[in-house]
Formats: sequence, C-alpha cells, structure tokens
Amino acid sequence: MKKNLFILLMLAVAGMTMSCEKEVVDGKNENGADNTTNAVENNNATEMAKFVGCWEYISVADEIDQFHSHTDYIFYFYENGDGYLTIDAYDKENLIRSMTRNSLTYWVENEKLYVNYGDDNPIEWEYRFQDNTLIMRSDMDEYNNTFVFTKTEDGDMRFIGDWSTMRADGEYYYDDHIKFVTPKDGFTYCNVYDNPNAAPIEEPSYPQWFKYTFDGDMLIMTNIDSATSTKKYYRFEGGKLYLSNSKDGIETCYSTIKK
Repeated sequence: MKKNLFILLMLAVAGMTMSCEKEVVDGKNENGADNTTNAVENNNATEMAKFVGCWEYISVADEIDQFHSHTDYIFYFYENGDGYLTIDAYDKENLIRSMTRNSLTYWVENEKLYVNYGDDNPIEWEYRFQDNTLIMRSDMDEYNNTFVFTKTEDGDMRFIGDWSTMRADGEYYYDDHIKFVTPKDGFTYCNVYDNPNAAPIEEPSYPQWFKYTFDGDMLIMTNIDSATSTKKYYRFEGGKLYLSNSKDGIETCYSTIKK
C-alpha cells in the first residue's frame, strides 16, 4: 500500500469537469451576472475551505521490509489554492532515509478533489470528510485502496519563504539562505559572489534539508542527513527574521520577499 500511495500522489491523470449543485432559476442574477458561474465558485470555495490545513497519513512498513518502519505522507493545503506534499520514509532507527518534496495546486470540481504538481495532469480524488479525517480514493489505484488522512495541528506560517543574509569572507561574498517550505520543513543553501552586485560565480550549493520545531523563542532545525540539531533564538521585526546562537547573542538579520 505504501508504494501504491506514492505512485498515486506523484503521477497524474487528465480529465476535469464542472458542475453546480445549487439551483439556477433563470441563468442570471439581478445584475446580469451568470448565476451558474457564481454558484459553482461559491460552492467550490466552501468545499476548498474544508481542506485548508495539514493532513497526515502514516503507512506502516510490511514485515518483509527490513529497512523502513513507516512512511509519513503530509498534505499542506493553503487558503489560496496552493499547497505542498512531503513524503518521509523512516528507517528502524526512526531516521529519514528517503524523502519527496513537491509544491502543488488544488481545487474542487464536480465533487472531486484535483491535485496538480505542475505538469497540467492533475490527480483526481474522490473524498469525504469524517470527524477529523479526510478519506480519499483514486481510480488510479488498481487495488481500490482507501486512504485516511488525519488533520494535525497547524504550524507557524510566519517562517514560510526564502530568507537570506549576505556575508563577506576574504575576496568573496556568501548569500546564505534558509528556505522554509512548510510549517515543518526547510532547507539551507548558499550563493557565492565575487561582486555582490553581479551574478553568482557558481551554481547554488546543494540544499541541506531539515525539519524544524520550536521551544519557546528557540527555533530547532534538525538536519535530515545527519540528525544533528541547530538551535537558534529567533524574533521578527519590521519584516525581518533575526537569529542568534544565544539569548543575548549577536543577531544575524535575514530578509525575504514573500509571495
């Protein structure tokens, strides 16, 4: 089932239709606008609002799997129709050994959920909500499995974005980035310049992915490759993010342009 769900989430199928469940009297409202279009938009907005948040499904490995203990699939659905998918496969020591990261867009039509990963071939899901769960099934699954996602606590959205700070070291300038892609996931990378007003002299460094949590006013970033943690005190001021190694230590200022 784990492989099945992975394929379903990452592949896409074509085919979308539109419908309206609300009654249309004469096709126009008092202002001459199309009632059918308005009804569809209103209905879709109501349904999409139900998806907003963080939804998690945990797949337990089969007994014959000697390497993995479980795989976590998390959908993040945001109010503007954007979202993010993370897939983390954990080993027997509960360390992440493989991962997938994908931005997405989503919408509701004809009582179906459509998820698109940017290739114009959305995956179509049948769905229903029950208590704190989102129950989903796709015709792409030849085994007709049903997947139950549980809504989890929403994270801190203030960090989402690509934050950077410039530092000089010898003849070069280093543009250090911390990019938070979900309320739990992010990565660091760096651009190198010989002139801060010119283009980088090499490709961005390989991204170092991490999971992040909080302890009061402390940000804890745990590197996925090494499982080592970096702890930073943080604060926001004037659209800037300030990080320091100690409570009263020297702060590094990060700036970003958010969507």
